[in-house]
Amino acid sequence: MQYSDFVKKNKHIFFITFIYFKQMKSFFLILIAGVILAVGNGFRMSLGIYLPDLLASTVFSASLIGLTYGIFNFLWGAMSPIAGAFAEQKGYVKTLSVGFIGTALSFYVTSSAISPTHFLLGLGVIGGLSAGVISVPVIIGGVSKYFDDDKTRSTVTGILMSLAASGMFIFTPINQFLVTTFKWSLSFQITATFFLFLIPLSFIFLIPKPDKKVKIEFTKRKISDVIKQAFKDKSYRYLILGFFVCGLHVALISNYLPTFAKLNGLNTTIAATGLTLIGIFNMVGTLISGRVSGIIKKKFVLSFIYFTRSIAIFLLLIFPTTNFVIIAFSCVIGLLWLSTVPPTSGIVANRFGTRYLSTLFGIVMVSHQAGAFVGSSVGGLVIDLYGSLDIAWIMAIIISLFSAVIHFPIIEKEKSEEVFA
Repeated sequence: MQYSDFVKKNKHIFFITFIYFKQMKSFFLILIAGVILAVGNGFRMSLGIYLPDLLASTVFSASLIGLTYGIFNFLWGAMSPIAGAFAEQKGYVKTLSVGFIGTALSFYVTSSAISPTHFLLGLGVIGGLSAGVISVPVIIGGVSKYFDDDKTRSTVTGILMSLAASGMFIFTPINQFLVTTFKWSLSFQITATFFLFLIPLSFIFLIPKPDKKVKIEFTKRKISDVIKQAFKDKSYRYLILGFFVCGLHVALISNYLPTFAKLNGLNTTIAATGLTLIGIFNMVGTLISGRVSGIIKKKFVLSFIYFTRSIAIFLLLIFPTTNFVIIAFSCVIGLLWLSTVPPTSGIVANRFGTRYLSTLFGIVMVSHQAGAFVGSSVGGLVIDLYGSLDIAWIMAIIISLFSAVIHFPIIEKEKSEEVFA
Protein backbone atom coordinates (compact mmCIF):
# COMPACT_ATOMS: atom_id res chain seq x y z
CA MET A 1 0.00 0.00 0.00
CA GLN A 2 1.37 3.39 -1.02
CA TYR A 3 1.76 6.09 1.60
CA SER A 4 -0.82 8.35 -0.12
CA ASP A 5 -3.40 5.54 -0.09
CA PHE A 6 -2.69 4.89 3.58
CA VAL A 7 -3.26 8.54 4.39
CA LYS A 8 -6.53 8.68 2.44
CA LYS A 9 -7.81 5.51 4.08
CA ASN A 10 -6.96 6.70 7.58
CA LYS A 11 -7.50 10.45 7.19
CA HIS A 12 -10.05 10.48 10.04
CA ILE A 13 -7.36 9.14 12.38
CA PHE A 14 -4.93 11.84 11.29
CA PHE A 15 -7.64 14.50 11.78
CA ILE A 16 -8.46 13.27 15.31
CA THR A 17 -4.74 13.10 16.14
CA PHE A 18 -4.26 16.66 14.86
CA ILE A 19 -7.16 17.97 16.98
CA TYR A 20 -5.83 16.04 20.01
CA PHE A 21 -2.34 17.52 19.79
CA LYS A 22 -3.77 20.99 19.11
CA GLN A 23 -5.84 20.74 22.29
CA MET A 24 -2.92 19.29 24.23
CA LYS A 25 -0.75 22.26 23.23
CA SER A 26 -3.39 24.62 24.62
CA PHE A 27 -3.69 22.47 27.74
CA PHE A 28 0.04 22.51 28.47
CA LEU A 29 0.30 26.21 27.66
CA ILE A 30 -2.44 27.06 30.18
CA LEU A 31 -1.13 24.58 32.75
CA ILE A 32 2.51 25.76 32.71
CA ALA A 33 1.52 29.43 32.55
CA GLY A 34 -0.75 28.78 35.53
CA VAL A 35 2.09 27.10 37.43
CA ILE A 36 4.31 30.15 36.86
CA LEU A 37 1.55 32.40 38.22
CA ALA A 38 0.90 30.01 41.13
CA VAL A 39 4.53 30.08 42.26
CA GLY A 40 4.92 33.85 41.96
CA ASN A 41 1.54 34.56 43.51
CA GLY A 42 1.98 31.96 46.25
CA PHE A 43 5.24 33.33 47.60
CA ARG A 44 4.19 36.95 47.21
CA MET A 45 0.79 36.54 48.87
CA SER A 46 2.18 34.55 51.80
CA LEU A 47 4.99 36.95 52.72
CA GLY A 48 2.83 38.02 55.66
CA ILE A 49 3.62 34.65 57.27
CA TYR A 50 7.17 35.92 57.89
CA LEU A 51 6.04 39.16 59.56
CA PRO A 52 5.84 37.95 63.19
CA ASP A 53 9.30 36.32 62.91
CA LEU A 54 10.75 39.45 61.30
CA LEU A 55 9.23 41.63 64.04
CA ALA A 56 10.95 39.46 66.63
CA SER A 57 14.25 40.81 65.31
CA THR A 58 15.51 44.05 66.86
CA VAL A 59 16.42 45.30 63.37
CA PHE A 60 12.97 45.38 61.77
CA SER A 61 9.96 47.46 62.83
CA ALA A 62 6.41 47.09 61.51
CA SER A 63 6.76 50.41 59.66
CA LEU A 64 9.99 49.29 57.96
CA ILE A 65 8.54 45.94 56.92
CA GLY A 66 5.35 47.63 55.75
CA LEU A 67 7.38 50.13 53.71
CA THR A 68 9.46 47.29 52.23
CA TYR A 69 6.35 45.32 51.30
CA GLY A 70 4.93 48.53 49.86
CA ILE A 71 7.99 49.21 47.70
CA PHE A 72 7.97 45.55 46.63
CA ASN A 73 4.35 45.82 45.50
CA PHE A 74 4.74 49.20 43.81
CA LEU A 75 7.85 48.20 41.84
CA TRP A 76 6.16 44.93 40.90
CA GLY A 77 3.37 46.96 39.33
CA ALA A 78 5.68 49.56 37.79
CA MET A 79 7.79 46.83 36.18
CA SER A 80 4.80 44.94 34.72
CA PRO A 81 4.17 47.14 31.63
CA ILE A 82 7.91 47.46 31.01
CA ALA A 83 8.33 43.69 31.18
CA GLY A 84 5.19 43.27 29.06
CA ALA A 85 6.54 45.58 26.37
CA PHE A 86 9.92 43.81 26.47
CA ALA A 87 8.22 40.41 26.16
CA GLU A 88 6.13 41.58 23.19
CA GLN A 89 9.28 42.85 21.46
CA LYS A 90 11.99 40.35 22.51
CA GLY A 91 10.05 37.25 23.50
CA TYR A 92 8.53 35.73 26.62
CA VAL A 93 11.23 33.10 27.21
CA LYS A 94 13.99 35.66 27.76
CA THR A 95 11.72 37.87 29.84
CA LEU A 96 10.52 35.17 32.24
CA SER A 97 14.01 33.69 32.62
CA VAL A 98 15.29 37.07 33.79
CA GLY A 99 12.38 37.24 36.23
CA PHE A 100 13.17 33.88 37.82
CA ILE A 101 16.87 34.72 38.19
CA GLY A 102 16.06 38.11 39.68
CA THR A 103 13.62 36.63 42.18
CA ALA A 104 16.21 34.07 43.30
CA LEU A 105 18.76 36.86 43.73
CA SER A 106 16.26 38.88 45.78
CA PHE A 107 15.57 36.12 48.30
CA TYR A 108 19.28 35.29 48.59
CA VAL A 109 20.33 38.91 49.17
CA THR A 110 17.53 39.48 51.69
CA SER A 111 18.40 36.32 53.64
CA SER A 112 21.59 37.94 54.93
CA ALA A 113 20.05 41.34 55.72
CA ILE A 114 21.50 42.85 58.90
CA SER A 115 20.28 46.41 58.41
CA PRO A 116 17.02 48.09 57.33
CA THR A 117 18.63 49.37 54.11
CA HIS A 118 19.88 45.90 53.21
CA PHE A 119 16.43 44.39 53.81
CA LEU A 120 14.65 47.12 51.84
CA LEU A 121 17.04 46.80 48.88
CA GLY A 122 16.93 43.00 48.73
CA LEU A 123 13.22 42.34 49.16
CA GLY A 124 11.70 45.71 48.32
CA VAL A 125 13.69 46.81 45.28
CA ILE A 126 15.21 43.67 43.70
CA GLY A 127 12.23 41.53 44.72
CA GLY A 128 9.65 44.01 43.46
CA LEU A 129 11.32 44.52 40.07
CA SER A 130 11.75 40.76 39.57
CA ALA A 131 8.16 39.99 40.59
CA GLY A 132 6.96 42.44 37.94
CA VAL A 133 8.72 40.43 35.25
CA ILE A 134 6.81 37.21 36.07
CA SER A 135 3.57 39.04 36.85
CA VAL A 136 -0.04 38.45 35.86
CA PRO A 137 -0.14 41.00 32.97
CA VAL A 138 2.93 39.48 31.30
CA ILE A 139 1.59 35.92 31.50
CA ILE A 140 -2.00 36.75 30.56
CA GLY A 141 -0.83 38.94 27.69
CA GLY A 142 1.32 36.09 26.38
CA VAL A 143 -1.36 33.41 26.68
CA SER A 144 -4.16 35.61 25.29
CA LYS A 145 -2.38 35.82 21.96
CA TYR A 146 -3.20 32.14 21.43
CA PHE A 147 -6.98 32.70 21.65
CA ASP A 148 -9.14 34.96 19.46
CA ASP A 149 -12.62 34.60 20.95
CA ASP A 150 -13.62 36.91 23.84
CA LYS A 151 -15.54 34.20 25.73
CA THR A 152 -12.63 31.78 25.37
CA ARG A 153 -10.16 34.41 26.57
CA SER A 154 -12.35 35.20 29.59
CA THR A 155 -12.61 31.51 30.47
CA VAL A 156 -8.87 30.93 29.96
CA THR A 157 -8.06 33.96 32.10
CA GLY A 158 -10.35 32.60 34.80
CA ILE A 159 -8.54 29.25 34.67
CA LEU A 160 -5.14 30.97 34.83
CA MET A 161 -6.15 33.05 37.83
CA SER A 162 -7.60 29.95 39.48
CA LEU A 163 -4.25 28.22 39.04
CA ALA A 164 -2.53 31.36 40.33
CA ALA A 165 -4.79 31.23 43.36
CA SER A 166 -3.72 27.67 44.07
CA GLY A 167 -0.27 29.04 44.85
CA MET A 168 -1.58 30.81 47.90
CA PHE A 169 -2.98 27.71 49.59
CA ILE A 170 -0.03 25.57 48.45
CA PHE A 171 2.77 27.89 49.51
CA THR A 172 1.22 29.40 52.64
CA PRO A 173 1.60 26.15 54.64
CA ILE A 174 5.01 25.59 53.01
CA ASN A 175 6.20 29.03 54.13
CA GLN A 176 4.65 28.44 57.55
CA PHE A 177 6.65 25.21 57.81
CA LEU A 178 9.85 26.87 56.60
CA VAL A 179 9.70 29.82 58.98
CA THR A 180 8.75 27.61 61.92
CA THR A 181 11.52 25.10 61.20
CA PHE A 182 14.35 27.24 59.84
CA LYS A 183 13.40 30.85 60.69
CA TRP A 184 13.10 33.51 58.00
CA SER A 185 16.76 33.80 56.90
CA LEU A 186 17.39 30.18 55.92
CA SER A 187 13.86 29.96 54.53
CA PHE A 188 14.68 32.75 52.08
CA GLN A 189 17.83 30.91 50.95
CA ILE A 190 15.82 27.74 50.27
CA THR A 191 13.28 29.80 48.30
CA ALA A 192 16.07 31.41 46.24
CA THR A 193 17.33 27.99 45.14
CA PHE A 194 13.80 26.87 44.27
CA PHE A 195 13.25 29.77 41.85
CA LEU A 196 16.37 28.90 39.85
CA PHE A 197 14.86 25.50 39.03
CA LEU A 198 11.82 27.20 37.49
CA ILE A 199 13.66 28.77 34.53
CA PRO A 200 12.80 25.91 32.08
CA LEU A 201 9.07 26.64 32.57
CA SER A 202 9.48 29.77 30.44
CA PHE A 203 10.14 27.57 27.38
CA ILE A 204 6.39 26.88 27.12
CA PHE A 205 6.07 30.12 25.16
CA LEU A 206 8.12 28.59 22.34
CA ILE A 207 4.89 26.85 21.25
CA PRO A 208 3.93 28.32 17.84
CA LYS A 209 0.82 30.48 17.84
CA PRO A 210 -2.13 29.06 15.86
CA ASP A 211 -2.89 30.54 12.45
CA LYS A 212 -5.67 33.10 12.69
CA LYS A 213 -8.83 32.40 10.71
CA VAL A 214 -8.70 35.98 9.48
CA LYS A 215 -5.31 37.47 8.82
CA ILE A 216 -4.88 40.77 10.61
CA GLU A 217 -2.37 43.27 9.36
CA PHE A 218 -0.70 44.72 12.43
CA THR A 219 -0.05 48.42 12.31
CA LYS A 220 3.34 49.17 13.75
CA ARG A 221 2.96 51.69 16.53
CA LYS A 222 5.28 53.15 19.09
CA ILE A 223 4.50 51.90 22.58
CA SER A 224 4.29 55.52 23.73
CA ASP A 225 1.59 56.23 21.10
CA VAL A 226 -0.37 53.16 22.18
CA ILE A 227 -0.29 54.27 25.81
CA LYS A 228 -1.30 57.85 24.97
CA GLN A 229 -4.27 56.60 22.96
CA ALA A 230 -5.35 54.28 25.77
CA PHE A 231 -5.23 57.04 28.38
CA LYS A 232 -7.63 59.13 26.29
CA ASP A 233 -10.24 56.46 26.98
CA LYS A 234 -12.35 57.22 30.09
CA SER A 235 -13.19 53.56 30.60
CA TYR A 236 -9.49 52.69 30.74
CA ARG A 237 -8.92 55.39 33.36
CA TYR A 238 -11.82 54.08 35.47
CA LEU A 239 -10.32 50.58 35.35
CA ILE A 240 -7.02 51.98 36.56
CA LEU A 241 -8.72 53.69 39.52
CA GLY A 242 -10.68 50.56 40.41
CA PHE A 243 -7.64 48.31 40.31
CA PHE A 244 -5.87 50.62 42.76
CA VAL A 245 -8.50 49.63 45.32
CA CYS A 246 -8.06 45.95 44.54
CA GLY A 247 -4.32 46.20 45.18
CA LEU A 248 -4.84 47.97 48.49
CA HIS A 249 -7.23 45.25 49.68
CA VAL A 250 -4.99 42.37 48.63
CA ALA A 251 -1.84 43.82 50.24
CA LEU A 252 -3.57 44.89 53.44
CA ILE A 253 -5.19 41.50 54.02
CA SER A 254 -2.38 39.20 52.87
CA ASN A 255 0.33 41.12 54.74
CA TYR A 256 -1.52 41.87 57.96
CA LEU A 257 -4.10 39.16 58.58
CA PRO A 258 -1.57 37.16 60.69
CA THR A 259 -0.70 40.29 62.70
CA PHE A 260 -4.39 41.21 63.03
CA ALA A 261 -5.07 37.78 64.52
CA LYS A 262 -2.12 38.09 66.92
CA LEU A 263 -3.17 41.60 68.03
CA ASN A 264 -6.56 40.18 68.94
CA GLY A 265 -5.14 37.33 71.02
CA LEU A 266 -5.34 34.56 68.43
CA ASN A 267 -2.59 32.19 67.34
CA THR A 268 -0.97 33.19 64.04
CA THR A 269 -1.59 29.66 62.72
CA ILE A 270 -5.29 30.53 62.39
CA ALA A 271 -4.30 33.38 60.07
CA ALA A 272 -2.09 30.99 58.08
CA THR A 273 -5.14 28.74 57.76
CA GLY A 274 -7.13 31.79 56.69
CA LEU A 275 -4.63 32.67 53.96
CA THR A 276 -4.73 29.07 52.78
CA LEU A 277 -8.52 29.24 52.59
CA ILE A 278 -8.30 32.50 50.66
CA GLY A 279 -6.20 30.64 48.11
CA ILE A 280 -8.64 27.73 47.89
CA PHE A 281 -11.75 29.88 47.55
CA ASN A 282 -9.89 32.19 45.20
CA MET A 283 -9.62 29.28 42.76
CA VAL A 284 -13.40 28.95 42.78
CA GLY A 285 -13.99 32.70 42.61
CA THR A 286 -11.73 33.31 39.62
CA LEU A 287 -13.25 30.41 37.68
CA ILE A 288 -16.75 31.75 38.32
CA SER A 289 -15.68 35.29 37.49
CA GLY A 290 -14.03 34.21 34.25
CA ARG A 291 -17.11 32.28 33.19
CA VAL A 292 -19.63 34.95 34.21
CA SER A 293 -17.54 37.70 32.57
CA GLY A 294 -18.07 35.98 29.23
CA ILE A 295 -21.85 36.05 29.71
CA ILE A 296 -22.82 39.35 31.38
CA LYS A 297 -21.22 42.78 31.32
CA LYS A 298 -17.84 42.72 32.96
CA LYS A 299 -18.29 46.11 34.63
CA PHE A 300 -21.26 44.77 36.61
CA VAL A 301 -19.15 41.82 37.77
CA LEU A 302 -16.51 44.25 39.01
CA SER A 303 -19.00 46.50 40.81
CA PHE A 304 -20.49 43.48 42.58
CA ILE A 305 -17.05 42.26 43.68
CA TYR A 306 -16.00 45.59 45.18
CA PHE A 307 -19.34 46.15 46.91
CA THR A 308 -19.25 42.67 48.44
CA ARG A 309 -15.68 43.22 49.63
CA SER A 310 -16.81 46.32 51.53
CA ILE A 311 -19.50 44.28 53.30
CA ALA A 312 -17.03 41.51 54.21
CA ILE A 313 -14.46 43.93 55.68
CA PHE A 314 -17.20 45.81 57.57
CA LEU A 315 -18.38 42.57 59.19
CA LEU A 316 -14.77 41.66 60.10
CA LEU A 317 -14.46 45.04 61.80
CA ILE A 318 -17.67 44.94 63.86
CA PHE A 319 -17.74 41.28 64.94
CA PRO A 320 -15.56 40.01 67.82
CA THR A 321 -12.34 38.56 66.42
CA THR A 322 -12.56 34.79 66.84
CA ASN A 323 -11.19 31.81 64.95
CA PHE A 324 -14.59 31.35 63.30
CA VAL A 325 -14.71 35.00 62.14
CA ILE A 326 -11.21 34.76 60.62
CA ILE A 327 -12.15 31.55 58.81
CA ALA A 328 -15.50 32.90 57.56
CA PHE A 329 -13.91 36.16 56.39
CA SER A 330 -11.15 34.26 54.57
CA CYS A 331 -13.65 32.09 52.70
CA VAL A 332 -15.74 35.06 51.55
CA ILE A 333 -12.82 37.32 50.66
CA GLY A 334 -11.18 34.39 48.85
CA LEU A 335 -14.11 34.22 46.43
CA LEU A 336 -13.54 37.92 45.69
CA TRP A 337 -9.72 37.91 45.78
CA LEU A 338 -8.37 37.79 42.21
CA SER A 339 -11.81 37.48 40.63
CA THR A 340 -11.28 41.08 39.48
CA VAL A 341 -8.63 40.01 36.96
CA PRO A 342 -10.74 38.20 34.29
CA PRO A 343 -13.26 41.05 33.84
CA THR A 344 -10.59 43.77 34.08
CA SER A 345 -8.22 42.20 31.55
CA GLY A 346 -11.24 41.28 29.43
CA ILE A 347 -12.38 44.90 29.15
CA VAL A 348 -8.85 45.97 28.18
CA ALA A 349 -8.70 43.23 25.53
CA ASN A 350 -12.14 44.16 24.16
CA ARG A 351 -11.33 47.82 23.81
CA PHE A 352 -7.75 47.57 22.57
CA GLY A 353 -7.23 44.00 21.31
CA THR A 354 -4.56 41.54 22.44
CA ARG A 355 -1.58 42.93 20.47
CA TYR A 356 -0.53 45.22 23.34
CA LEU A 357 -2.43 43.54 26.16
CA SER A 358 0.70 42.78 28.22
CA THR A 359 1.61 46.47 28.11
CA LEU A 360 -1.84 48.01 28.62
CA PHE A 361 -2.96 45.57 31.31
CA GLY A 362 0.49 46.01 32.82
CA ILE A 363 -0.23 49.72 33.24
CA VAL A 364 -3.50 48.86 34.96
CA MET A 365 -1.43 46.61 37.23
CA VAL A 366 0.80 49.58 38.10
CA SER A 367 -2.26 51.15 39.70
CA HIS A 368 -3.03 47.87 41.47
CA GLN A 369 0.44 47.81 42.95
CA ALA A 370 0.34 51.49 43.83
CA GLY A 371 -2.70 50.53 45.90
CA ALA A 372 -0.71 47.63 47.34
CA PHE A 373 2.05 50.07 48.28
CA VAL A 374 -0.47 52.22 50.15
CA GLY A 375 -2.08 49.19 51.81
CA SER A 376 1.25 47.75 52.93
CA SER A 377 2.68 51.06 54.14
CA VAL A 378 -0.47 52.32 55.87
CA GLY A 379 -1.02 48.95 57.56
CA GLY A 380 2.42 48.99 59.20
CA LEU A 381 2.14 52.68 60.12
CA VAL A 382 -1.30 52.25 61.71
CA ILE A 383 -0.06 49.31 63.80
CA ASP A 384 2.93 51.32 65.05
CA LEU A 385 0.78 54.37 65.88
CA TYR A 386 -2.36 52.76 67.31
CA GLY A 387 -1.56 49.10 67.92
CA SER A 388 -4.64 48.24 65.87
CA LEU A 389 -5.73 47.91 62.24
CA ASP A 390 -9.20 49.45 62.68
CA ILE A 391 -8.41 52.69 60.83
CA ALA A 392 -6.92 50.73 57.92
CA TRP A 393 -10.04 48.56 57.69
CA ILE A 394 -12.31 51.65 57.64
CA MET A 395 -10.23 53.16 54.82
CA ALA A 396 -10.54 49.88 52.88
CA ILE A 397 -14.34 49.91 53.23
CA ILE A 398 -14.75 53.49 52.00
CA ILE A 399 -12.61 53.14 48.88
CA SER A 400 -14.22 49.77 48.10
CA LEU A 401 -17.62 51.46 47.85
CA PHE A 402 -16.04 54.16 45.67
CA SER A 403 -14.67 51.50 43.34
CA ALA A 404 -18.03 49.77 43.09
CA VAL A 405 -19.57 53.02 41.82
CA ILE A 406 -16.94 54.13 39.28
CA HIS A 407 -17.23 50.95 37.22
CA PHE A 408 -20.80 51.68 36.13
CA PRO A 409 -19.87 54.34 33.48
CA ILE A 410 -17.39 51.99 31.78
CA ILE A 411 -18.19 51.26 28.13
CA GLU A 412 -17.45 47.70 27.00
CA LYS A 413 -17.12 48.34 23.31
CA GLU A 414 -16.14 45.37 21.19
CA LYS A 415 -13.28 45.51 18.71
CA SER A 416 -13.53 48.39 16.25
CA GLU A 417 -11.35 50.59 14.14
CA GLU A 418 -10.06 52.18 17.35
CA VAL A 419 -8.68 48.88 18.59
CA PHE A 420 -4.99 48.14 18.29
CA ALA A 421 -5.26 44.78 16.53
